[in-house]
Amino acid sequence: MKKSAYLIIALSLLIVLGSYKGIASASGKIQVAVSVLPQAYFVERVGGNRVNVQVMIPAGASPEMYEPTPQQLVRLSDADIYIKVGAPAFPFEEKYLHVIAGKNKKMTMVNMSYGTRYREQDPHVWLSPFCVKIAARNIYQALSLYDPQYRDYYGKNLASFLIDIEELNRKNRTLLAGKKGYTFLVYHPAWGYFADEYGLKQMAVEEEGKIKGASHIKEVIDTARRKGIKVIFVQKGFDRKSARTIAHEIGGKVMEVDPLERDWLKGMGAFAEILNQVLRK
Repeated sequence: MKKSAYLIIALSLLIVLGSYKGIASASGKIQVAVSVLPQAYFVERVGGNRVNVQVMIPAGASPEMYEPTPQQLVRLSDADIYIKVGAPAFPFEEKYLHVIAGKNKKMTMVNMSYGTRYREQDPHVWLSPFCVKIAARNIYQALSLYDPQYRDYYGKNLASFLIDIEELNRKNRTLLAGKKGYTFLVYHPAWGYFADEYGLKQMAVEEEGKIKGASHIKEVIDTARRKGIKVIFVQKGFDRKSARTIAHEIGGKVMEVDPLERDWLKGMGAFAEILNQVLRK
């Protein structure tokens, strides 16, 4: 049986299971589903021991290509809240969220990035500390409305998280203070929000998940050579072959980074440290 047929069966099961409460729900925890791993970190920081989080797109999978499994869709029947990334041009959410929401009528859909000024064709809002502050507050509001007796608990967790975000931001600004206007090279354009926040420029091989063509690659290589760029960043777990070819042309190397790191604070700090070491005018 083809995968599409399994998806239809799983979605049909959601109708039958719509009023079912699983073991975790019986324990009193709020069942929260999210699209990507960093969101799980945000929800857990605010929700603490009051939440169980299900991540739809697993580690190593591409948000542009991933399809939910039948098992995931069935488990969503237990979800109380779905925290979506909410930014435009996020293929997974554009393709599947309306279907999921229609099959689980009791699930509350929350846009974590409501109030964010979006970059064109860039859904990676979780890579901006400023945007994550907005997301954290939206998550707090959603949990407090759903579970008002624990509003103070969520508020304390939110305050602690916001302090950590601001400390991260302070450290990153200190590290990158002398790098404003510098360009870094990536294969997939995931770091645009980060670049904007710290006055950097992201140059990407791909656009909307596709390579633009030979002329664009030549332009990227020429620009990298002119600027003395010696590193091309690739997303952790993704094929490095094409990136190696470009790295060879610029006399540089491929470096793996993870824009989907679940430990968001650690991942963001690590990326700033790497940029501080490799950026050249």
